[in-house]
Amino acid sequence: MESTQDEVQGRGYEDGDDPIQVSLVGGPRAWSGLVMEDVFTRDEILGVPWEDLGADLVLPGDVRPDPPVARYRPRAEAARWVWHFTGWEPPEADPTAEVQPTQRTRENALPQ
Repeated sequence: MESTQDEVQGRGYEDGDDPIQVSLVGGPRAWSGLVMEDVFTRDEILGVPWEDLGADLVLPGDVRPDPPVARYRPRAEAARWVWHFTGWEPPEADPTAEVQPTQRTRENALPQ
């Protein structure tokens, strides 16, 4: 069953090459609230099976050989182009732990 938003976005759906906006909800600060424009076409969002929708995004600046990725997928009760953070891949990854120091040292202490 398509949501009302799907019906509105799909109305006049004649050219599958037209861009469609995808919104990201939750997850790391780098991606939460981002609206991706001119990344996906209508065919890529409206014309594929539900289980094929989504994205796995690496945090900007993470240069490790196999960095963890933030997984975004649409929810069954939401529009196809609203993707929610579902967790990290691999699941045990916690990339924010490496970015934020857990203990103040002379090198990262606040100036007094």
